[in-house]
Amino acid sequence: MGLRLLKTTLFALLALVVGYAAALGVGLVAFEVFEVSQREGANAMALAFVICPFVAVLSAVVATIWYWIASGRRAATTSPTAAGAPNGSATRVVAIVVSVVVGWLAGMFLQWVLAGRSYETFVVALAVSMAPWIGMIALGGVTWWLTRLREAPAS
Repeated sequence: MGLRLLKTTLFALLALVVGYAAALGVGLVAFEVFEVSQREGANAMALAFVICPFVAVLSAVVATIWYWIASGRRAATTSPTAAGAPNGSATRVVAIVVSVVVGWLAGMFLQWVLAGRSYETFVVALAVSMAPWIGMIALGGVTWWLTRLREAPAS
């Protein structure tokens, strides 16, 4: 379970970066195609700080869930679980704690990157100020959901 969780986390980080880059590329092309006004850079701010992070988190969540389910099916068909194996609750707690810390640090990093910038709307300022909490709750929640204990099917 530990290796599977590590691979899933790395897959989620890869999907986060690729999702952000893809949204940025598509957004910039769409701005040029539809000749969006560049006045005061509001469209670039919205793209960089609202649209791209949303798409990145959404792609990371979807990719994480998909990889977790796919790797679980592969593991179930290739190697049967040993009788009396531990339930992995300690691994689950460690994974949730690590993901909460990583989410908090990611939010703090975002705040550090955006330090000293002025925000035109309250929503953007609120999102940046709440970034550590949003990252902590989102990543911790996704990890909890992916590692929750399931009952064995009745036979």
